[in-house]
Amino acid sequence: MKGDALSRYQARYARLGAGPLPVGELLELVGDVLRRSDRLGTDGVEEALKGLDRPEVEAWLARQKPQALQPLLLRAAEESMEVALGEEGEEAELWRASALEGLAARDRAASAARALATWELLKGPLDGDALAARERLLGALGHLDTALRSRARWFIPLNAERRAERDLLDPVERPGAWWFSARAGCDDLVASWTGRPMKDPEHLKDCASCRADRADTAVVDSPPRRHLTDDELWRLDSGEMGREERERVEAHTAGCGECAQAVLALEEGDAAIDEALELDEDGAQAPRAARDSRADVARRPGAARLPEHREVLEERRDFRVVLVRERQRVRLLVQPLGTRAVTAAVFLSPGRPSLKPTQGPEGLSFDLSTALATGAHAAHLTVQAGQETLERDFAF
Repeated sequence: MKGDALSRYQARYARLGAGPLPVGELLELVGDVLRRSDRLGTDGVEEALKGLDRPEVEAWLARQKPQALQPLLLRAAEESMEVALGEEGEEAELWRASALEGLAARDRAASAARALATWELLKGPLDGDALAARERLLGALGHLDTALRSRARWFIPLNAERRAERDLLDPVERPGAWWFSARAGCDDLVASWTGRPMKDPEHLKDCASCRADRADTAVVDSPPRRHLTDDELWRLDSGEMGREERERVEAHTAGCGECAQAVLALEEGDAAIDEALELDEDGAQAPRAARDSRADVARRPGAARLPEHREVLEERRDFRVVLVRERQRVRLLVQPLGTRAVTAAVFLSPGRPSLKPTQGPEGLSFDLSTALATGAHAAHLTVQAGQETLERDFAF
């Protein structure tokens, strides 16, 4: 793979002498060469940059939208997880190629920034609106890296290709290119997720990042006890539940007051129906004592329906994140607190699609109940409000 990558950059380098190129493509190509100068050399690079006029560069800067890289990288993360969890084959290779293109897009932005800095050394510094545009571009890239660098484990399934790209970069460039270099040796973390053979089992013990990741996902390996579903309660009530499943339900309700109350409500409902039918047959009205007799049952410890439970996971100046647990539902709320527009996304891990929010009176709401039914008990949250970004994992 390394040889293939080197040939690709050599072919790109050759395009410098093949005729005029658009400003953005030229900057990316020159930056690719400058960041891999130990392997490619730099002949012709300065001449190519000197050929760029100041108005051309300023117009290119004004068109840049680096924030568009974030959804590309998040999508690449999902596609990378598809590679990890899927079977080898044509589909996996399509996911791999698409995910790698997302990483390549971030690398091309780094190359363009490097070429722009060299252009300023050759042609003089930018000023005015162009200087402000350059600062916005570099600031946005730095902000993106701060938000996503710690999530480099998402790209571990692409490590063979990432290592090939990392090794072509000049040594001074590698630490900054986290999309190729961060966690590039942590292959066995994915093996621990998927149950596949490990290459170096000792790595998980020696790598602090892998140890931290495994601690964070312990809730997935030993998930919290789930409550009975509506379908299970229906089958229990209708008599369709088998003996072994009924025994599991009984064992569960022995230690779960909420589910015990749900089963009790079914029994009380049946008793009320039977009583009403008997009274109807007799043509009589139920005596007051009979109507009140079930009040004591409803007041028994654990019999009352448990109230909604809210846990504030994060509170910032412009928004609050709240995990809401209800009787048969779990939701994540992102509540705006200020005047800034708030956007949010929830990504299930590892490798499941992102959840779509609904807008409600309290803000953005993510329904986690379906995710629970699939066995997911942890997720990653991204919130954007103005220039502030929150990135965190949470369990539910």
